[in-house]
Amino acid sequence: MATGEAIVSTDGGQLAARELVHEFRNLLAVIVNYCELIADETNDPAAIKADLHEIRIAAERALALTDKIPVPPKMAAAEPPSDSL
Repeated sequence: MATGEAIVSTDGGQLAARELVHEFRNLLAVIVNYCELIADETNDPAAIKADLHEIRIAAERALALTDKIPVPPKMAAAEPPSDSL
């Protein structure tokens, strides 16, 4: 799924939902893997900075992906929880 690509569903949303979950899991895997690299690179500030940059990119893509998730009208109007980021 390309960045900025709209999700169009012809199967009641099942395929679109699976694609969203797949892409989101991939982004979370990137974040986890770079965190593990950082843990192994505690003596290399340049490598840590590069890994943090990759984590930020993946997190920003994940945030953008959540904008593609269809939200029922009642949920869209609801206040977010007070502990949200």
